[in-house]
Amino acid sequence: MQRTRFASLLSRTATRQGMIHQQGWMTPMARPIVLQQRSLTSLTNDQRPPAIKVTKHPESPEIAIMTLSQSAFSHDTARLMIEEWRAMEQDKSVRAVMLKSDLKSIFCAGIEFGEFMKGPESFGNYWKTIREVFDVIYSSRLNTAAAMHGHSLGLGCVLGMACQDRFMVGNTPKPATIGLNEVAVGVPVPHWLVELFAHITSRRHAERLLPLGRILSVQEAVQTGLVDKADFSSQQEMEEFVIRYLVGRNKAPRVAQSETMRVIRLNFLNFFRASAEEDVATIVKYVQEEEAQSVLKAQIARLAEKSKR
Repeated sequence: MQRTRFASLLSRTATRQGMIHQQGWMTPMARPIVLQQRSLTSLTNDQRPPAIKVTKHPESPEIAIMTLSQSAFSHDTARLMIEEWRAMEQDKSVRAVMLKSDLKSIFCAGIEFGEFMKGPESFGNYWKTIREVFDVIYSSRLNTAAAMHGHSLGLGCVLGMACQDRFMVGNTPKPATIGLNEVAVGVPVPHWLVELFAHITSRRHAERLLPLGRILSVQEAVQTGLVDKADFSSQQEMEEFVIRYLVGRNKAPRVAQSETMRVIRLNFLNFFRASAEEDVATIVKYVQEEEAQSVLKAQIARLAEKSKR
């Protein structure tokens, strides 16, 4: 029943933007949307593309597009994401953000494994930064939607859950996967992530999936409520839909909308912030355990072997 009401709400929002009804959702008009490539992030000293890039949509400049260009998050990437997100927050012309990736088959593969191996103090500081990434997205005044083209594991799933809506491409020969796989790499799922996952899906889904480190197919993610819509045949189709959906969200009165969303998310945000010290201490403790270190070292060795092929 809850999913039906949600789909109905999204359909009514999209209807106001001239979209065509199809199975409870709105499909975008056929005309392609071309993104304006005006990066708000300068290139690094060696002229490599930035790990995080922000552009504005040319026809709807109140919508920003944040694009991830690295599969795993280093500490520097996490800091850059916070910096860029805060810049969007300060731009009063921006009302919404689409979070996406320009990688071929990955939205975000999670934490860079090397960060786990740098010792307790370094990892503790890194985890504080990851928490800050989540905080700036979850507490944002902006309408947020994740267009998750490709695998979304661990931190990738967390970034999606921080947004208000999550979309994936499901109608492809090799559809992506999504989930909190911390247990599979020897680390317990943090308390706040358990609560958020249970809130988005259900406590029963959390009990069945999280202790196993289960990764879900796109269709399983839709069925559990982790993903809102996935009947797209391509990344372009999904992103066009998300842009039009956000245009519809932006039609609501700005202050009333953002204040209502703030109140909706307030209780969880208070819990998340109040438990920060305990959360950091707990995850640092478990990451240093022999079980976790053994699994992580094996994962790093497999990745190193794969890179040689």
